[in-house]
Amino acid sequence: MKSYPTKFALEVLRSFSDATTQLKDQGLWTPALTLEQLDSALSPQQKQIVAQILKLNPADYGVTTHYIGMEPVPSDLAIVSGQQYMEDWDTQALADKYVPRPIYDAFVRMDQAFQADHPNRRLLIESGYRSPAWQIITFVNWCANAYEGDIATTIRHASPPAYSQHTIASKTALDIKNIDGSPDNEHPENFKDTVEYRWLREHANEFGFYESWPEGNTFGMRAEPWHWQYLGSK
Repeated sequence: MKSYPTKFALEVLRSFSDATTQLKDQGLWTPALTLEQLDSALSPQQKQIVAQILKLNPADYGVTTHYIGMEPVPSDLAIVSGQQYMEDWDTQALADKYVPRPIYDAFVRMDQAFQADHPNRRLLIESGYRSPAWQIITFVNWCANAYEGDIATTIRHASPPAYSQHTIASKTALDIKNIDGSPDNEHPENFKDTVEYRWLREHANEFGFYESWPEGNTFGMRAEPWHWQYLGSK
């Protein structure tokens, strides 16, 4: 019977912060990071972890998300800058987000409709497109910092690149945030209680966005009411 890795070594996972620093110093630290750029900053041990992540199949851990493959980084990425929200009575700024242009245009139309219904509010993009390399780092960060290296738990939250809805350029998922800072790190599930979520449930499909991981989904993924994949008109 074939066995599957259950944990990654925490000390190696946490050492990826050194590679992150190096890539930032080189001006390469963006969601459009390529696998070649990532590889250039890694130690042999880190490269072994990356190779294992690329081979992970969620089905081996009871998660039935669809295989997507890994498309090249698209050339038409819109860079979304200047997004702000409130946290503990202070204004916070989101880092630049990258979204394929057709999907960003659909999001803008959706946000305009939301603002028409809810003046003085707006939808924010907390996460958009992630290259396969960026998704690897996302997986590593969650695995190291939230799940103590446990693969089975991590994979219900962050997918390997070939299974992530954030890495497919033609159907990129957006993680939505509101101006009050929800979802936050402590209780992200509370996004389901926001006016934004209620509006998205009623209207997002009109703009081609669909909730991927609702409560009780059959894929084995944790519920993520903020996660909406662009599928266009069905």
